[in-house]
Amino acid sequence: MRILRNSEHIKKKKKLARIAALVGFLLLASTFLLIFQPNYVLPAYAILFTGFITFNFGMQQLGKWSRSPRNDELLDHRLQSLPDARYTIVHFAQIGKRAVEHLLIGPGGLLVLIARELPGSVTVDGRRWKKKGVGLMRMFSMSGPQLGNPTADIEADVAALDAFTAELGLDVDIYGAVVFLNERVELSISNPEYPTLRAEQLASFINQIEPDPAFTPQQRDKLIAALSETAEAVVEAGKPTRRPVKVKRRAA
Repeated sequence: MRILRNSEHIKKKKKLARIAALVGFLLLASTFLLIFQPNYVLPAYAILFTGFITFNFGMQQLGKWSRSPRNDELLDHRLQSLPDARYTIVHFAQIGKRAVEHLLIGPGGLLVLIARELPGSVTVDGRRWKKKGVGLMRMFSMSGPQLGNPTADIEADVAALDAFTAELGLDVDIYGAVVFLNERVELSISNPEYPTLRAEQLASFINQIEPDPAFTPQQRDKLIAALSETAEAVVEAGKPTRRPVKVKRRAA
């Protein structure tokens, strides 16, 4: 499998995370200078709240972008068996104002991958996602991996890719899937809008996507060339895929 990675995007995110964590820490520390001043009690609480949010955001982003392996590297490992000549994964493709974090280009079209690394119990019912937690545990987990709404993230990525491929004159199927990378996650899945997978299920799922004869190797190369302008190419070897079957498209 070939890999394209937008290294500049990763550097910017790391820098933003460090700045946010530092600013949040300074705001929190400043409250100790104000809290005992009667005329500054209310401003101190406002600064405390802002600092708490900013610090936790910075720590969450530091965990996402500075840890090793990152989500993109975990996906690379899981998909290393895919054939180099047929599959290319693009990490953090900058499409307009949106960065599509993980995009797999293969014979069956484009597959948007939304990766989550959080542990614990996660439920999805249609479009609704929930991370189970009680009381103060939710507050203490603010600086860790967040669930968000993977369905909405896929739809935003698909919309950006629809516009991008249309500009290139390409008519290609775009799929989406949510992948949980942490081995300690417990999934409860009910009628999800998009396939929701554990990491070990991903390669098998991809192998089941039926090739689209209309999406030629030349068209794939054209798309990859357009996406590679802001990414660093890395080439890795792969192995043949299994017999494909039909997978229904999910569009925004």
